[in-house]
Amino acid sequence: MRNEDGCCRVRRVHAQQLSKRAARFLAASSLLAILVSGIVIQSAPAEETSSPSAHPTASNDDVVQLRQDLKKALEGIRDLQKRLDAEHSAGASDNSNLQEQLDEQRARVDSIEQRLDSMTSSYSFRTVSATPADEPSAPPRKLDAGYDNGFFIRSENRNFAVSVNGLLQFRYTGFKPNIENAAFVRGTGWVNNFDVFLGRLALSGNLFDPSVNYFFQYQGITATNSNAVGMLDWWASKTFSKGLTLKAGRTWTLYTYEYNDSPATYLFPDLSTAEYAFALPRAIGVEASGQAGKLSYGAMIANSIPALDVGSQDNFNSKLAYIGHFGVDILAPFGGVETDPNRTSSDKTALSLWASAAYNPVTAPSGFENLAAGDTTINGTATLGLRVALFTLQTTGYWRRTRPLGSLPSDDSWGYGVQGGYYLVPKKFEVAARVTGVNWGALHFEPAGPSNTWFAGPTFPYKTVQEDSFGMNYYFHGHHAKMQAAYSYLHGDTFSHASYAANRIWLQTQLMF
Repeated sequence: MRNEDGCCRVRRVHAQQLSKRAARFLAASSLLAILVSGIVIQSAPAEETSSPSAHPTASNDDVVQLRQDLKKALEGIRDLQKRLDAEHSAGASDNSNLQEQLDEQRARVDSIEQRLDSMTSSYSFRTVSATPADEPSAPPRKLDAGYDNGFFIRSENRNFAVSVNGLLQFRYTGFKPNIENAAFVRGTGWVNNFDVFLGRLALSGNLFDPSVNYFFQYQGITATNSNAVGMLDWWASKTFSKGLTLKAGRTWTLYTYEYNDSPATYLFPDLSTAEYAFALPRAIGVEASGQAGKLSYGAMIANSIPALDVGSQDNFNSKLAYIGHFGVDILAPFGGVETDPNRTSSDKTALSLWASAAYNPVTAPSGFENLAAGDTTINGTATLGLRVALFTLQTTGYWRRTRPLGSLPSDDSWGYGVQGGYYLVPKKFEVAARVTGVNWGALHFEPAGPSNTWFAGPTFPYKTVQEDSFGMNYYFHGHHAKMQAAYSYLHGDTFSHASYAANRIWLQTQLMF
């Protein structure tokens, strides 16, 4: 999940820094509370003649009125912010009018605060005559808690917040390699296997200001005959404007579209075979991203980006990885989900382009990505996503040039993926199909391990692989509770021109909060 899902990627509104204003508001309240206690300090005659000339005094009625205006303005900002949050939760794309009202209200608060600061700093104690009943009380500090696509606790001004999200994917795999495969891999019998394929718990939110965000994700997985648990993501970010957000930590990269989505929103139970082969999944580094109208963009500098079957994280030389990305919403935004069970036939047609390029120095070998330690790769990918009524189409191309360590020549590898889905019963039942494949330019690293289920492709050296899949999805409560089923026929050729094939069945149950 990324929240950006994640488990959870979350859309947030960059509210004004109300905590600082509330502090100044309370400071002014404390000053006037002392003044209205009825104590009148008589100043010496010399002070009486010098004070007004140095600081023109303001009437207490003016100050009280300004403080009441400030309180109303702050309440107005809170109301507008709640309306804006509600529109975002409802998926509204045009909230410019509310945003303009919010900006105007913030400007009014700034003006009132400046006038109030000027007037309260010029008070002479002898002019105070207000009573405590005239003093508006400071707004109470509250904590909100509840559920909104995740359990949350946050301060009333939203400067501090934490959300808790979880994801469980329980999977059955039935797998049967063809008998001809016995020439180059052990075991060609039927395999029945259960996995807790993904178990994730995520904490996300903001600190001190809605523009300072954090995300932590912990994962457990039993695939590949393991019981691995550990930190999956841990990053912090600062949003300066819609056009610039800086992020640092361990996070998913901006390289491929499919991996950038949350696994909870995939059209099929898992990534495509080509995505496992070419994805640059997660990395430790720094990232800058932003949006200008229909154009989104980003760049990342990171340690060597490991494949999904590699545990290495640290660099052991001076080389770093670089990623550049841009996206364009040609029509309505396709969005960060492969399939949307909330979509209706009357929704606008969505069409978006995603494109990225990357340079990656390889520090650890990978069977998934056919790479050896010391290789360097130049990578490119593009995805076009289309939604028309209840139909979704997604096409992706991959290219990689591998420069082996030593004097071996470079080679080019490529891959492809086309998948589509259609809701036969809106919001409930969907059918899907996918064709995806890989063509390696040369053999760089021989995969090792049992054939098991080929969830990421064959576990022996192969030249080409193609996955032909058909799937069905049933949604109980959108992506929060659903069941997915898929049949795949995987086939291809080895570098010695031997053919192979296998049949795979996936049944997966998902719960997400």
